[in-house]
Amino acid sequence: MAGSGKFIAQNWVVYIAGQQKIKKGLLASFMEREFGLRCQVADDDQGQAPEGHVGDRYLLLLRDCSDDNADDIFRFLDIFGERLLSDEKIFLALVNLSPKLTIEAELLRRGVRGVVNSDVAPTLLVRYVKAIISGELWFSRQLISRCLLESRGHFVVAGSEIPDESVCSLSVALSGREKEVLTEIVQGSTNEQIADNLCISQHTVKSHVYRIFRKINVPNRLQAALWAVKYLT
Repeated sequence: MAGSGKFIAQNWVVYIAGQQKIKKGLLASFMEREFGLRCQVADDDQGQAPEGHVGDRYLLLLRDCSDDNADDIFRFLDIFGERLLSDEKIFLALVNLSPKLTIEAELLRRGVRGVVNSDVAPTLLVRYVKAIISGELWFSRQLISRCLLESRGHFVVAGSEIPDESVCSLSVALSGREKEVLTEIVQGSTNEQIADNLCISQHTVKSHVYRIFRKINVPNRLQAALWAVKYLT
């Protein structure tokens, strides 16, 4: 999965969408300059990334939300549907999102990996992209905690609801350290924060996260956090 090893630009495709052509072009130039990533820019507002150019690579979808209202954003999410929750190779992140929309909670529930608001500094944008590529979520801890509490009693994997009796948490053997890492994920901690909090290296954190995902059969941090709230005691 992404973030489990060294970042290789050739393993990624970046697709940039949004309403403002100039801002999409500037964002593409930024990604190419800072990360060496080859970018494709959508011709129109709602363009879907062409499958033929992705292949086995990871797909980073960046949506410039300048001038977007909530309906514009949700129409774009509808293009990808449940794939945002089930496909471990698709990473959707939003930039220039107006905080006045107050839709972050719904974005998180629908599989968006992170948002940054308008007028973000370039240094923060670099950190943001690095975090998303590493498989981390970029939302406030308070928002993640609230969404998880609201998700009690409803667990989704690969876009399908799973009844309680079909998942046996006792069959998942997590080590003590893996439980600590999973607890940090629930709290919204990044890999760097987990490493600092548990006094281990970031490489070790990535290894733990990878094993946790495999053991509990989830594709991303959001689904891991949902699983933990429901089953981790």
